[in-house]
Amino acid sequence: MGIINRFLLLLLSLAAAALSLAVIGAALGQLPETVWLAELRYALTRQETLAGAGVAFLISLKLLGQVFAGKKEQSTSKGEYVIASGPNGEVRVALDAVRNFVDRLARETHGVHDVRVKVQAKNHKDGASLAVALSLTVGREADIPKLSAQLAQHIQQQLAQSMELSEVPVDIVVADISDKQPARKHRVV
Repeated sequence: MGIINRFLLLLLSLAAAALSLAVIGAALGQLPETVWLAELRYALTRQETLAGAGVAFLISLKLLGQVFAGKKEQSTSKGEYVIASGPNGEVRVALDAVRNFVDRLARETHGVHDVRVKVQAKNHKDGASLAVALSLTVGREADIPKLSAQLAQHIQQQLAQSMELSEVPVDIVVADISDKQPARKHRVV
């Protein structure tokens, strides 16, 4: 449940608690009938009471809709992903390792100047799946459709070969086209 729904639930719960305390007080005789009846008659003639009741009704409908809403597909970009499972145990790979692997593969591709990689593991009813999204900065000389197709195919082949991850969707977005050459990282020994 999101923070907004929690806040709405808090408001609705406080209003329901106050109303129930007033009813209990009236039922036990702690509040004289003349007092609470006069206050109730006065409140029913005010437009603010109608507006408050309408808002409370809308909040109730929203929270009721949250109760019956289907569970969203959970995805994460942190943690581990199971690549093999058997009677002797599981083989897992960290999503950061997959991210670094894909980053290296993309940076080795001619025409790619910079890359940002996002790897997500999604949990389905059938099991889990992995998805890779790349945001590229390419050179002006690059043939973007050809480069994207080759890069996606190369990443899928390497993931299948190295980690036996088949049919991993690779989403590529070209965020920028640049003239400058990629900066080479200097290795310090």
